[in-house]
Amino acid sequence: MIVAAFQCLCVWLTEHPDMLNEKDCLKEVLEIVELGISGSKSRNPEQQEVRYKGDKEHNPASMRVKDAAEATLTCIMQLLGAFPPPSGPASPCSLVNEMTLITYSRLPTVSKYSFRYFVLDNSVILAMLEQPLGNEQSNPSPSITVLIRGMSGRHAWSMQLCHLPRAARANQRMFIPEARPEPKIDEGIKYNVKHRPFPEEVDKIPFVKADLSIPDLHEIVTEELELRHEKLKIGMTKQITYETALDHKKEEEFKKKSYPDPVTECKPPPPAQEFQTARLLLSHFGFLSLEALKEPVNSRLPPHLIALDSHMPGFFDDIGYLDLLPCRPFDTVFIFYMKAGQKTSQEILKNVESSSSVQPHFLEFLLSLGWPVDVGKHPGWTGHVSTSWSINCISENDQQDQDETTSAEDSGGSIFNGQKKVLYYADALTEIAFVVPSATEALMESSESNASEQEADSNMDLLHGILKQPLTLELFPNHTENLNSTQRLSPTSRAKKLPHGRTVPPLGPETKVAVVWLEQYDDLENFPLADLAAETSTGIETTTNSSTSISSNRMPEKEVPVIFIHPLYTGLFRVKVHGASGKFNMVIPLVDGMVVSRRALGFLVRQTVINICRRKRLESDSYNTPHVRRKQKITDIVNKYRNRQLEPEFYTSLFQDVGLKSCTP
Repeated sequence: MIVAAFQCLCVWLTEHPDMLNEKDCLKEVLEIVELGISGSKSRNPEQQEVRYKGDKEHNPASMRVKDAAEATLTCIMQLLGAFPPPSGPASPCSLVNEMTLITYSRLPTVSKYSFRYFVLDNSVILAMLEQPLGNEQSNPSPSITVLIRGMSGRHAWSMQLCHLPRAARANQRMFIPEARPEPKIDEGIKYNVKHRPFPEEVDKIPFVKADLSIPDLHEIVTEELELRHEKLKIGMTKQITYETALDHKKEEEFKKKSYPDPVTECKPPPPAQEFQTARLLLSHFGFLSLEALKEPVNSRLPPHLIALDSHMPGFFDDIGYLDLLPCRPFDTVFIFYMKAGQKTSQEILKNVESSSSVQPHFLEFLLSLGWPVDVGKHPGWTGHVSTSWSINCISENDQQDQDETTSAEDSGGSIFNGQKKVLYYADALTEIAFVVPSATEALMESSESNASEQEADSNMDLLHGILKQPLTLELFPNHTENLNSTQRLSPTSRAKKLPHGRTVPPLGPETKVAVVWLEQYDDLENFPLADLAAETSTGIETTTNSSTSISSNRMPEKEVPVIFIHPLYTGLFRVKVHGASGKFNMVIPLVDGMVVSRRALGFLVRQTVINICRRKRLESDSYNTPHVRRKQKITDIVNKYRNRQLEPEFYTSLFQDVGLKSCTP
């Protein structure tokens, strides 16, 4: 209930972000989040003292409550007022990664090893590119591009150190430096002053016997000493004359020179062309202090900084794996059209091939659920893990797809079968893919379903069948060889073979719903959900449990909630909700037996699907929220690729070239 309450709070805040403009409301919400994360509040009404978070002992109600509170804090800090982002609602994070920056950089020397990687508090990975991307101004200045990977996604920032505001370029007259002052010829009268070691009053003091104890020079000079003294006196006179003439000569030469003297003039040094901006950025934020390099004892210390070694094998594979982890919960809806009197799955799948085979209101209902997206270019959830969350993947037959694409008016919805297009909807908290399975892969699926049924009859037959077949990565090698090119692109065929280098992360329990359009209401008892379960493959079932991957397509009816829609003669629509348990029958806004209008049908169905899938995730003990999965992966990356160095070695590595091999951890 507490986790559900935090999720409800996120929904309220995202739908009405103006609530946090009220000071008391913001304070109350943040105190609730603090209570969920730490288990206590810093301000106690009974005790007038304030306990800081570093002094408190974290004792949350449970880890699920703490995770839900952290997700609420992320929603408050990053989503409110910032959705949809510049990249569109399909991706709440940036679509830029290392490969994108390298592709669009104008410098040929930039590679993936040009990035410096650091970790803050075991939860944020910083990828810093110090080389400019080639689009800076004529005057070079320190610039850095940072990719920030955290629990809430991936973000890209480009920063530049400027000593003057950018508005100064529009009004240069305000910032013209002062010119050199003109020479001042009138220097005044130069007086020859004889400096005395003591003031004149000293000469008026009478001598005493002690002053006369040292005789004068003329009293002790003999004839021999007088000759030497005279010789020394002549040498001193010549030296004084020479130095005086030299001073006059220097003065004459100085007067003849132009002003200012090019030799002695002070000139500013040329601007620097190379910068170590990663070190500058970390030092400006206080991450390079001695306290930041030590393991934190409490949370009041500065964020703990860790360096990663990107030269270790498998590093960029794990970074790509982290980018594949979604930032929001995702759901899948499979839509079927059932004519009057139909009972088999083949007949149902063929209904959506042509617009003449379906009712016009059905096509209107489809377009009210979401907007069409291209599977090959879509950065969000597409209904299958093999084509989802791609940011640098463009379809190989992009031009051919544009030529062969048919409009939704020419088909009964089969264009959204997941091969090229799907219907998509996303908000700040979730994303949904609406897939309309068609009959293009019906023959293949029926043969695979029969094969799986035969294999499930006997464990001994399954064992002998596996031993007789050659070793292969395909689940059904006998059938994949006979497929044509069109069938190989079907959603279910993509579930068997993922693209090269694509790793499917464990994403938790499946959250998918079936929506059935009924021409005749009594036919809902004859709907072949078990036979059509093969069409509802999302690829997640192969990652949850490998032992059940072969028979995953034969899913029992209780696992998939179904929403039946029956058009009435009055223009309204009758809804029948058939769920996995009694709890799903009470999910709002649609309830069993409700009659709704045509205008509200699409919105109510979509919102009901969101609530059904959200409740299914809440009831699953094994489900981890997206930010928890990302945090666990970041922790694994830190443990595997941490560059363990002494403090002098770490500071030395900051001044070394990025291209050099870093120290061995």
